[in-house]
Amino acid sequence: MKPKNIILVDETSDGLRIDKYLKDKLNLPFSLLHKEFRKKNILINNKKVTGNHRLQKNDKVFLYREFKQYINDDVEQKNIPFSLKKKLNDSIVFKDRNFLILNKWGGIASQGGSKVKISIDDLIKLLGSGNDKPKLVHRLDKDTTGLLIIALNTESARYFHQILSNQKIKKTYYAIVTNKPKDNQGIYTNDISDNKKIFKAQTKYKVIKKIKNNFYLLRLEPLSGRKHQIRLHCYLNNLPILGDQKYNNSSRKLNIKNLFLHAGKLEFNTKNGKKIKIETDLPQHFNEYLN
Repeated sequence: MKPKNIILVDETSDGLRIDKYLKDKLNLPFSLLHKEFRKKNILINNKKVTGNHRLQKNDKVFLYREFKQYINDDVEQKNIPFSLKKKLNDSIVFKDRNFLILNKWGGIASQGGSKVKISIDDLIKLLGSGNDKPKLVHRLDKDTTGLLIIALNTESARYFHQILSNQKIKKTYYAIVTNKPKDNQGIYTNDISDNKKIFKAQTKYKVIKKIKNNFYLLRLEPLSGRKHQIRLHCYLNNLPILGDQKYNNSSRKLNIKNLFLHAGKLEFNTKNGKKIKIETDLPQHFNEYLN
């Protein structure tokens, strides 16, 4: 049987989950998508996959049923409250015609999912103009705060994907961790497992300050880009991040609501060679411990 449609994955979508990619591309609900994966009506390179499969550049998405009734090229109009729209606009710390940078707040996912009502990806659609659709070029975990780059057109998205892939964007994070590192500075090199695959990963760290209750403020620079890399490297080296409900057992017991991980600084060159260096203050929940 011939496919009804074939979609070629471009470099701006490299690394995205197939379910999230198609939800945005075809405006399909997650429930329908996962049903069609099981029925083999959606294949990647003509092979069966599940919804958490991560795409690679030049993958071909084969659609074996007609989805035109779901396709919607317009911005999906969700019932977004005014307070969230204002919060989005207030979070913009830099903007030019090709990209903007948000200071993301905690508690909102970067992308949609089965349990996500409104994400940053939904909100940035409100910032589009004409045929240009804003695109996430990297992601922060739901409870991680800090700087997030949004491309405002396809050309910009491709450029950021390129420099991200080549580690040409310097990212600096700050975290409050439990326990003192063995050394005041160094590089963690623990391998990271993701979707049953093992990846090399490196995170540079430095102790900035000792604070109460055997907590320490660290500066962390990921030298690679793996899922949950900083959180895992801290956990694997007996330095679980305060408030990490996944990797810190004591935080779960104490019911700490905020994650003490903040993407505080970005440094990179634009396509035109302009040096960008953006830095933000630590969020309020950090100050409660630091002061």
